[in-house]
Amino acid sequence: MKKNLKADLDMDLKVPKFNVFFPGTFFSLDTARSALEHAVRADPALADLDAMGAGVSTDGMRVAGVLFGVDAWVKTFVAKKARSVITDIAKLDVVPDWLFHNQLLNFCQNARMAFLGRNTPTPLLSEFMAQVDDTIVDAVYRHGTGGGHVDWSPHLRKFANMKIQVPHFRGGFG
Repeated sequence: MKKNLKADLDMDLKVPKFNVFFPGTFFSLDTARSALEHAVRADPALADLDAMGAGVSTDGMRVAGVLFGVDAWVKTFVAKKARSVITDIAKLDVVPDWLFHNQLLNFCQNARMAFLGRNTPTPLLSEFMAQVDDTIVDAVYRHGTGGGHVDWSPHLRKFANMKIQVPHFRGGFG
């Protein structure tokens, strides 16, 4: 492929990371590596894979942000992403303007998990999405009430949770 792109389009293919995914439980990681090495040695057309330093995975991989793999691998990936978002949400507490803070939460932090939510089966990510949602809602409360939300009754908290997550056109905060 690298040679064809150069010859036909005068383009250089530079792939900084490349993985070959062997799905299924019948391949161990060593067997998969061995199969890839054998295939590269046997077919000169695959020599580019060796030159790119292709990695091997039997658990899963990400292609254009979409996760492919066994459930445990997907859940681990989503959990790591959720922890990253939750950590970044806490960093936004230094933003003094409430509106700007809220927009950063909704349009930046919430969007990071929303992309995974569109492309990952719900059972594999719902608990992590809930953690991120709770953290975002708590950050909005903390910033908007100056920490006064900790004294709210459970009934008031449920009402506020509903208002925070209801879309603007229905009278909520979006």
